Amino acid sequence: MFDCLVNGELSGHVAVDDRGLHYGDGIFETVAVIHGQPRFWQGHMDRLAIGCETLGLPRVPQALLLRELQTVSAGLASCVVKILLTRISSGRGYRPGTTSDCNRVVAAYPFPEDAEQFALHGVDARICNFRLALQPALAGIKHLNRLEQVLAAAELARTGTDEGILLDSEDYVISALSGNLFLVVGDRLLTPRMDRAGVRGVMRGAILQAFKARCEQRRVTLDMLRDADEVFCCNAVRGIVPVRRIGQWIFEPGPRTRELQEWLKPL
Repeated sequence: MFDCLVNGELSGHVAVDDRGLHYGDGIFETVAVIHGQPRFWQGHMDRLAIGCETLGLPRVPQALLLRELQTVSAGLASCVVKILLTRISSGRGYRPGTTSDCNRVVAAYPFPEDAEQFALHGVDARICNFRLALQPALAGIKHLNRLEQVLAAAELARTGTDEGILLDSEDYVISALSGNLFLVVGDRLLTPRMDRAGVRGVMRGAILQAFKARCEQRRVTLDMLRDADEVFCCNAVRGIVPVRRIGQWIFEPGPRTRELQEWLKPL
């Protein structure tokens, strides 16, 4: 980690009674800063606003968050800035208080060194045994409770696989462990719906908007995944990454995936 601001002050510490620490009561965004500019900034802010509304957190002015992002990333050509908002403590117990403020953490981290290699050569993946729970009330937002992803990542670590494919409790394909998933079928781009589980990624949203005539949101089955012409995962930091293998299924980083990578380069 490079610089970190806690409520606007240079610090690496939060209060021990922070509700994000105790209950995961908060939301976060992970923003790629490329050549000093935050990529897909408005997309991150739009999702943050939806998360605040869903959890009943007060909105933080975008201008304030942008200023703090610029402060922690100053002098860095490229980095990753994480923005966390947590509900202010109101004593013990689950019941939230009525304060009109929240705690915020804005921190800069090194850009992942493997991003370029993964984008070029792709990743090997496996279907995770761990299943995501169905929770429509929280589906789509990037809340702080990521225990499902932690357990799935621990499973991957034991196998030495690059990436995991997450299914829900009804065995529908939801996402990759660290991003959203797209299937290329002919000229079509299929992506799982995010109405019952998973996170509506900012990169996913940008692709759906830029290629809306070719995109479709579906309930994706394992058979559909197996039969896809190409598969790629995407997130706001690593961009668009081809999937070259899922277990015994082999895929090639094909022309549609490369087309989207070219689209992303100037953004």
